[in-house]
Amino acid sequence: MNKEEIRTTILQKRLSLTPNEIKEKSQQIFNHLFHSSEYIKSSKIMFYVSTKSEVQTEEIIKASIKEKKKVFVPIIAKDSVNLLPSRILNYDQELTRGSMGIREPKQEYLRLSPPEELELIILPGVAFDMRGNRIGRGKGYYDNFLKKINPSTHLIALSFEIQIVDHIPALENDIPVHKIITEKRIIDCLKQH
Repeated sequence: MNKEEIRTTILQKRLSLTPNEIKEKSQQIFNHLFHSSEYIKSSKIMFYVSTKSEVQTEEIIKASIKEKKKVFVPIIAKDSVNLLPSRILNYDQELTRGSMGIREPKQEYLRLSPPEELELIILPGVAFDMRGNRIGRGKGYYDNFLKKINPSTHLIALSFEIQIVDHIPALENDIPVHKIITEKRIIDCLKQH
């Protein structure tokens, strides 16, 4: 299957999950992430803000703020097909629906930070393989963003088990994630190479 076929197939599978299944599986993924060494050691973390059918991040973002982590979420820079990390201090108060329907910080709460300062980035995706290759929504925002980060930054994807596929065709400049956390396991992608 090519990327587009994989994207369509996996999105259909993900959309078949009930809100209750999404909530339960997200909680299990949250627990795995919360106890991971990368999360524990990192003080500057960027999370994606989840849409309805993705692994939910609201609870872990709120928990991370309580833990005194510096928490960032992406702002979509449409003109440059890029993401800008902006620090948030209050999830409920500071976010609003952005231009692409994804919640992002309101104008008055912009606290932009250079991507190189992030220690851990929690990524979304539609599909992943064991080597850490990912298929996103197809717009290329994360692909462009990941070219600007520090090479020592940890990349962890959150994924439901149904989003793991055998093989994703990767281009030379695609940047794979280091770990994938599902409700059932933690996949160390660096060991698969």
